[in-house]
Amino acid sequence: MPRAYIRVCLAYRVPDARLLPVVEKRLNDFVRRIVDAKPYLAGYVVPVAAPGSRVGAVEVRFTDEDFVDFPTATIRHLTRDEVPYTYEELDRMSLPPSLIRPELVSALPEGTDEERAPVFRVQVNVVEGGVIVSIYLHHCISDGTGLGLLITGSLLSDDFTFVRPLEEKDGASPSLSSKLAAFAHEKSLVRRQLSWSFPNLIIHRRLRHRSVVASSNHPSHQAPPRRAPGRGCVFAFSQATLKQLKETLESEAPHSFMTSNDVLQAILWHYMTRARRPSLPDELGVISSKLLIPVNIRNRLKQPLPHSYFGSAIDFASVQRSLTHLSKIDMSSLAQTALSIRQSINQVNEPYIREAIALAEVTDPDVDVRDLLASNMDRTNGADMYITSWEKLPLYEATLDLGLGRPDWVRKPWSRDPGSCIILPRDNRKPFLEVVVQMTVADMARLLRDDEFMKYVIRVVE
Repeated sequence: MPRAYIRVCLAYRVPDARLLPVVEKRLNDFVRRIVDAKPYLAGYVVPVAAPGSRVGAVEVRFTDEDFVDFPTATIRHLTRDEVPYTYEELDRMSLPPSLIRPELVSALPEGTDEERAPVFRVQVNVVEGGVIVSIYLHHCISDGTGLGLLITGSLLSDDFTFVRPLEEKDGASPSLSSKLAAFAHEKSLVRRQLSWSFPNLIIHRRLRHRSVVASSNHPSHQAPPRRAPGRGCVFAFSQATLKQLKETLESEAPHSFMTSNDVLQAILWHYMTRARRPSLPDELGVISSKLLIPVNIRNRLKQPLPHSYFGSAIDFASVQRSLTHLSKIDMSSLAQTALSIRQSINQVNEPYIREAIALAEVTDPDVDVRDLLASNMDRTNGADMYITSWEKLPLYEATLDLGLGRPDWVRKPWSRDPGSCIILPRDNRKPFLEVVVQMTVADMARLLRDDEFMKYVIRVVE
């Protein structure tokens, strides 16, 4: 998995400032129950130090003290210099991501420490009239589905919840250390389903590993190529318009199945490619674009993982189309792309998944397994991209037991990583679906000027 954090902010209105101490206590009580249920959330992601281990492999380490003394949520009162708006004003502005910059609202940095990265942290950011709760979860620990299980509190009642032992003076009951060790072993057994591959497996997937030798000797190892400045915006798409477009595309491909999500991803891929194409250097000869789509694989194995499985369980669907095709915006071309996206997702089955596992388990000392899948695309100099869908994550149902009801907005702290998109969770109170779109400054300007694209968009928030 990428050495990165899954980052999310949830905004809640606080009608009376006198409630803030109560809100803070309720949040810390909620976080404590979460950590009690999953003790490794109190730990750290560290490199595997065992002899002969794969280069880049990591593990989670945590002690009794990490578990017992897990830090409470950081409380930060944002000043008017930092965020010059009240909560009501931010709400009317649809909580612009540019106003919740990571350095302001997050307890952890955007990137992870390769040597020792905290698994999980929470920060409460207070503005006049409300709070913005920032939650960071290490991607090596879980995925979007797991994030939903955590934030909604569903993992408090699943089949893999740790039961904290009571202290017995006579020493008759197991110690906390032994109970934690048994729990960690049990979780490793559950995860074992994701750690084996078929014998004599024929591998068709073309996944690039990082090369230890090449990366250490390459001139760019010390001075990586400068990436063009990025820009991130939230685009709101009318659900009624997307539904109508889906019906139109289905008429272009009778008897074929596609989802609304396939249609939305097709729109994003086509129009973003049109906007990015003028920036591609001619000397690189880029003629195609690859789209990677994270897919939840819990139910895609012959022995499915439990729905409540909290660990990271995703693989990437991959589909590639020519730039010539993606530059077209007629209904027939969009329908072909939506169908190719659906077919690539359907191909994420057990043999496909086992191939990735086999490649990830290579023990060659010259092969680094970090970020195996994402390294298989070129978003910096090429036209590749990925789209993560949080649409079905129940984050708008997350109350965090604050007593404030559902969040008004779910946002990712402002990010400007060109070539990636996040379809934000659906809020059934609103007639639109939001997407975080990240591009270079020049490419985003072209996208915003594209009248054909903007006819699907009802609002842009930056």
